[in-house]
Amino acid sequence: MTGRGARSVSAKAALLPLALLWLAVHAVLLAIILGAKFLFTKTAIVVLLLMAATVFLFAKLRAIPRKLVHSPVV
Repeated sequence: MTGRGARSVSAKAALLPLALLWLAVHAVLLAIILGAKFLFTKTAIVVLLLMAATVFLFAKLRAIPRKLVHSPVV
């Protein structure tokens, strides 16, 4: 293959590694961004649940008894 066909094949051979490198770089960047986003989200949820459990366990809440209107016992 000489002439135009050879240049086309060599251009494709030169661009293919660049395209794969471009895709790999963007995949790594996306993984870093999404990983950080979900890591911080999961951390915030765990902290919120721990705070709620602490309040639930150690708060001095008392249930206020109510008289039920429909109760047969007066």
